[in-house]
Amino acid sequence: MIKIIDLYVKYRWRQDPVIRGISVEFSGRHLVLGPNGSGKTTLFRALTGLTPISSGKILIDNIDLDEIYSKPGILATNLNEVYTVFHLCAYDHLRLFIDLMNGDLDLALKILEDLGLSIKLLRKRKPWELSAGQQKAFSTVIALSSNAKHILLDEPFEQLDPARKGKLIEYLRGYKGVVLLNTHETWLLSALKGWNTHLMFEGRIYGPLNTEKLVKAGLIIGDVPDAILKFTVAGKTYSLVKSGAGEPISKLITLDKIYELSLSYGE
Repeated sequence: MIKIIDLYVKYRWRQDPVIRGISVEFSGRHLVLGPNGSGKTTLFRALTGLTPISSGKILIDNIDLDEIYSKPGILATNLNEVYTVFHLCAYDHLRLFIDLMNGDLDLALKILEDLGLSIKLLRKRKPWELSAGQQKAFSTVIALSSNAKHILLDEPFEQLDPARKGKLIEYLRGYKGVVLLNTHETWLLSALKGWNTHLMFEGRIYGPLNTEKLVKAGLIIGDVPDAILKFTVAGKTYSLVKSGAGEPISKLITLDKIYELSLSYGE
């Protein structure tokens, strides 16, 4: 279980916090759905100790994050900078980190092959010499093969074609442990049935709602009394209501469209 208590994260060059008083628990399988710039990646960086927190607490299985730092088998992520620290080819990086995490090298190689990254390619290039999409797939596979109790996947479907997205979803469904995945793409609501979804806007988290319930929900600008969930974006209140009213949230394609709705509403 990952537990976050009143978490704030602020960068020195920004006046306002990026993460604003988040308190939430994650156990099982969770999707953090929000537009670009909502704070999703910063949250994951804080959860892995890559970005210092301003205040609050992060507990992994009721142990403070600082106390589990560098211990294998507890937490893994697909944030690229974790896996590009040595002047080694991608294949040697893979073997090193799988060994350090007591992971499954055979599984890693199988998933990589399914996602279009051959051993030959990995032996020819450093991780940073891979394309952006290949780098994301490479680090995602290391996390999925780590056997860690908790994995954090930041936009793992970036630049994958539909066939490879489907293959990655199957591996996600089979993972044993806590999975926390973030994205701005709403199509995942239908693909990840039974997961819990949290909406994230402007550094705040709302929810959770079951993905099957959320994919059927309608979006209305304004404060609706019997809404199943309410959130605030750009100073405006939005309400998610049961199917039959409002704009289906799945039709937005990405949650970046929320800001377009906000602008249209103000006209």
